[in-house]
Amino acid sequence: MEKSRFAVIVKAAFQEARQRGDRRVGTEHLLLGTLHDADSARALGVDLAGARAALDELDRAALRLLGLEVGDLPQAPRKHPAVPDTALTSSARAVINQSIRATTLKTRSKEAPRQLVLALLERGRPDPVARLVEQLGIDHAAVRSRIA
Repeated sequence: MEKSRFAVIVKAAFQEARQRGDRRVGTEHLLLGTLHDADSARALGVDLAGARAALDELDRAALRLLGLEVGDLPQAPRKHPAVPDTALTSSARAVINQSIRATTLKTRSKEAPRQLVLALLERGRPDPVARLVEQLGIDHAAVRSRIA
């Protein structure tokens, strides 16, 4: 049985969190996960490498605010333990639930990825995905029109 696009996106988000060494999956990881889906990536108008670089820069900026300079981060994926399936931030859990509730069982396979993108765009600061969306210069109106 083929996995739904939504399941692939969420699994990719867990992989992104693991690759970054994060212990929980947040909305920023869900955005990275959506970029593993060609339709979602096209709607957002950004690529995975650019989003990863933007998230790394946001991390560096936060560390600089604390007076820490980390220099260049390794480009090769590090080996980290798997992120437990229940390790979602409350924001990530809310976005996933909102995406699922916005669909019916009949339309979920096709609509849930679209609803996930829309739910991520609705998040405001201090949610990490809001800062990532700003950093990437994603135009909310343009995305909505592309996925309508």
